[in-house]
Amino acid sequence: MNQSNGRQLWGIVLAAGEGTRARDFLGRLCGGRGIKQFCAVVGRRSMLEHTLARVERLIPRERILVVVSRNHQEEASQQLAHWPVDNVIYQPAERDTAPAILLPLAYISYRDPLATVTVFPSDHFVVEEEQFMAAVGRAVAEVQRFPRQLILLGATSDGAEGDYGWIEPAGQETGRESRAVLRFIEKPPPTYARELMARGALWNTFVFAGQVTILWAMVRRTAPDLCYTFERICRILSLSSSYASLFTEHAYERMRAVNFSSGVCEPLVSWLRVLPMPEVGWSDWGTAERILASLQRVGKLEECLVRLRHGAVGRGHF
Repeated sequence: MNQSNGRQLWGIVLAAGEGTRARDFLGRLCGGRGIKQFCAVVGRRSMLEHTLARVERLIPRERILVVVSRNHQEEASQQLAHWPVDNVIYQPAERDTAPAILLPLAYISYRDPLATVTVFPSDHFVVEEEQFMAAVGRAVAEVQRFPRQLILLGATSDGAEGDYGWIEPAGQETGRESRAVLRFIEKPPPTYARELMARGALWNTFVFAGQVTILWAMVRRTAPDLCYTFERICRILSLSSSYASLFTEHAYERMRAVNFSSGVCEPLVSWLRVLPMPEVGWSDWGTAERILASLQRVGKLEECLVRLRHGAVGRGHF
């Protein structure tokens, strides 16, 4: 596909994780291999399908790239059969979240080097989807006001959750939706999480918006080896997509794992802004406990327990 001169809005949906902590639970609940993003917990659609439908409220599917694992090809090919083939990016191996973002970012940069990008994990539960996507739209608008910074969505905390990332915002700025970030802390110990909660810190949803050029600049500053590799992939795409795939395969064999939150965002606090979003029933379904808490909140817990007792097979029914 040829480059555009667009400055258009693109989306990246992260669907390459293994979800090991909740995998046994989801295997019993939904059947199959229990890979979180491909499980239908609420309704007949999987978490990935819910995420894609949510993102399509803001961005057309022609500009939404999904990164999936080569190990999940069977599930991905079934659930993404309707998706533009050029927009399904297979990652050769798990190397944490920074490479999972940079691989589709290379493809976006090739097509639209001046793009604005939004990133969405596929294992999140959202009750009020319209309000949630409206908040994402406001984050995108903030990118236009602060083009040299990354705009993160922050959720109001309701517990000292040590498995989440935390964002401590600065004071409210007159006429601004987003706020500067004082501290960005990835998975603090419980005592520190309680301090952060008391100070009004927000949970990092890992949903964010920013210009392509800023994402590259942040990675160049914090992980130059990764930046070099993925920028090469972007350049090779202009020559040959098959060669780019081969180069990617070899690059992942020697690539180190880098977490985007702790390895890129945490060292560059001054590059970040946070947009506090309203209460939308958001949860990161990283554990069985979080899944059950969300289901209880929406009145689906008993149905879930019935499915577990009866050994549900295949996709969900609620």
